[in-house]
Amino acid sequence: MIKKLVFALGIATVIVVAQSFIAKVQAPADELTGPVKWYTFSEAVELQKKSPRPIMVDVYTSWCGPCKMMSANTFGNEIIAKYLNEHFYPVKFNAETRDTVKFNGYVFANKNPEGTPRPVHDFANSILEGKLSYPSVVFLNEEIKKIQTVVGYYKADQFEPIVKFFGSGKYKDTPWEDYQKTFVAEIKAPEPAPFPGK
Repeated sequence: MIKKLVFALGIATVIVVAQSFIAKVQAPADELTGPVKWYTFSEAVELQKKSPRPIMVDVYTSWCGPCKMMSANTFGNEIIAKYLNEHFYPVKFNAETRDTVKFNGYVFANKNPEGTPRPVHDFANSILEGKLSYPSVVFLNEEIKKIQTVVGYYKADQFEPIVKFFGSGKYKDTPWEDYQKTFVAEIKAPEPAPFPGK
């Protein structure tokens, strides 16, 4: 009887934890709320002309679970958000948007017919050089030239050295391996859970 009760409580706990995780993951990725001040690409380009800074473009889709996790957990982190706001013009770009983007005399659009499954926008295709993987974070320098694309989901503590590598300009004269050796993190990696019973 007690074993059945403990088992039932265990199952109920797993369900509650799973539901809260799913709810967090399914928060709309295109909500431009939270601690990061997001810009459109056009806004970032105009701001950059007046006061040069690198631009960081978060390329995501509305159906991408890891994109939602990165939006909530990584860009939602106060330390990451503060750094982005102070050192970059952060752009959030939905790879399937129907909005147009004008840049360098080009007009980028989503030319796919309505109802096309996963209709990729020309700008996403261009900035990712046809390597469509979400989330992808593209770092552009002050001249709006690509420095690097970082693909996949990164937790806040994993993303911190990356964003600071590009935001500080260290990428210009320091190899990544050397930078990692001297990097001092503000975000502490979560402690692993202790083994049950110890």
